[in-house]
Amino acid sequence: MGIKRIINGVTYDTGTATEVFSESHNRSGAWWGIYQTRHGAFFKVVCDHDEMSHTFSPLGDEAALTLLEKHANHLVEKFFGSMPEHGSAERRLTVRLPAGLARRLEDAAGKRGLTVNRFVMRGLEHAVAQAEAG
Repeated sequence: MGIKRIINGVTYDTGTATEVFSESHNRSGAWWGIYQTRHGAFFKVVCDHDEMSHTFSPLGDEAALTLLEKHANHLVEKFFGSMPEHGSAERRLTVRLPAGLARRLEDAAGKRGLTVNRFVMRGLEHAVAQAEAG
């Protein structure tokens, strides 16, 4: 059973979300955690030492990334994908897709033996070349 809050008409529920990272303070019983909803949004929960007071905070991708880089660096690429090496000419761009389209992309890339990233890059390169030509 999870802890649930509705903030600005949107539900944040630890029971249906994926726990990304959590940290507890053994002596006081206080803890905090980062969660990701089924739809990919991040949120943070802080529980005070009385274990009754829970504070929920929606997190944008950048805030979630910053917290993971600081507290759980080993999980960054699991939730945000491969990061470019320092000095690389690459730039990271986050695109939200409907679940059905994401599954179709994964299937199409797999059938061609490509990563989703490589498959999408090829498609974007083709679309940009057509736009520039026409």
